[in-house]
This record gives sequence, C-alpha cells and structure tokens, in this order.
Amino acid sequence: MKKWVWVVATIVVALLIGGYAYSNHHATAKEYQAAMANGRTAIQSKHYTQAESYFQNALKRRLNDKTAQRYLTQTQRFVSAENALDDLHFASAQKHYQTVQDTKNGSQVLTKRAQDRLKQVKTIRSNIKQFKKLLTKAQGQNEALNYGQSNTTLDELFNNSKFRQRYYKNLYSQALALRKANNAGQTASLASSASSTAAASSSESSATSSSTATSSSSASLTSSEQAAAKNYSGSNEYTVTKKQKELNGKTITADQIASARKTINAAGVQADAMSDQDVRVALQQANKKDMSLSAYAKQYLQ
Repeated sequence: MKKWVWVVATIVVALLIGGYAYSNHHATAKEYQAAMANGRTAIQSKHYTQAESYFQNALKRRLNDKTAQRYLTQTQRFVSAENALDDLHFASAQKHYQTVQDTKNGSQVLTKRAQDRLKQVKTIRSNIKQFKKLLTKAQGQNEALNYGQSNTTLDELFNNSKFRQRYYKNLYSQALALRKANNAGQTASLASSASSTAAASSSESSATSSSTATSSSSASLTSSEQAAAKNYSGSNEYTVTKKQKELNGKTITADQIASARKTINAAGVQADAMSDQDVRVALQQANKKDMSLSAYAKQYLQ
C-alpha cells in the first residue's frame, strides 16, 4: 500500500514540475515576442533608445538569440551614425550608415532610413569639396591683394542657399571672416590712394583735391574691384535699395530682423551668420510664397 502511494506522489510531482516548466516557457516566449514587437514599434517612431532597451530585454528572455542581437546591433549603429552626423563627422557617419544598410534580415525601416541618409551624407561631402575649392580660390585672391575678385568669388558661395545649412557652418564662418578682411583691405587701399593724391595735389582747392583723390583711388583698382568696393565698403552687406528693405511697402525694422533670426535659428539654420539683408530676403520670399518663415527656412535655407 505504501509503495502505491509513493508511485502516485511521484507522478503528481512530475506532472506539477512539467506543467510549471511548460507554463514558464510559454510565458517567457510571450515576453520575448512582446519585447521584439515593442522594439520594432519604437524604431518606427524613431525612439531608438527605447528600441535598444526592448531588444536587450528580448535577449534576457531568450539568451544569444540571433534575431534580437541583430536588431540591437543595427539600432546601435544607426544611433552612432546619427550622432556622427550631428557632430559633422561625415566620414564616420557614412561608414555607420553603410553598415546599417548592409545588415541582412534586420529592420527594414532602419535599412531604408540608412539608405536615405547615405545619399544625404554623400551630397554633403560633395558640397564641402566644391565649397572648399571656391574658398581656397578666394583666399588666394586675397593673398594676392585682389580683394574685389576675392569678394566676387565669395559671392558664389553666399548666393548658394545650401551654403547656409548647418553642415557647412565652419566654412561659412571662414568665408565671412575672409569677406571682412577683403573689405578692410579695400578700405585701406582706397585710403592710401586718397592720401597720396591729396599730398600731390596740395595746391588745389579742397573740392578739387577731394575729386582728384576719388578719381585716383578708382583708377588704382580694376573695374571689377571698383564695383566690389562700392558694394562692400564699410559694411559686411551689399548696398541695397529702399524697396529691398521693405515688406508689403513697409520698412523691415531691426526688431523684425532680430525676431526673424530667432525663428530661422529654431528651424535649424545658422541665422546668426546671415547678414541683415539675407534675413530681409528670407522674410520677403516667405511672404511671396505665402509661407511661414519657419517653413520657408526649413525648405529653402537648410
């Protein structure tokens, strides 16, 4: 009788243990699936830090799972690429995006985003090469004391709306500094020529001396330099007409310009590096296109 009882008890315990193991396995499997699903949803919503946490949780539920590890690694590399792009480390960003794109059986959402980013980074790097070439040319002209020609070359950069995007802010700052140096060089050249002419014409009347000094100053520059000096003299902006300073027939005030700079900065564009006239043009173009300044900046200035 006792032997029969022990047999029954053993069977019951075995069934209980088996049932618990099955139940636990089933629960773990459900938790794994939920973590993976939540991770994919987080990727879709661009909540990459959350996605990493979900995939790490999935790995805890199923150790060494290749799918969860692949999604986790792909997400981490995409985040590294995004950080590198924000820090303007374009070569590193391109390398990470390429790795994300080449991941097999990973997140197709991340693969597509990496493809789009790769195109963007390649375009940025191509633009940098072009902008550097023009800036180097302008620097050479400055060193040769051809200030007007240097400013004309810089115009090719400043007239390119892409040059104002944050990706090129270092080059933009260098170009602004060079334009300032060119303006100072032109002013010094004109002052030196005027002084020499005044000394040579000391016997003439003050009006005649002034006229002669101006003519002598102009004669010492090429036609291109004379035009550039007129545009840049005493300012970092071009001389503009009254109409170019107005919006809907009213003069654009300094307060409006300051407010517009804040709006453009908030849109991700380096407005602090823009001249006042650049800001006026942005206001005028946004009004012309019936767009908000923020929307215009995001679409046309980035």
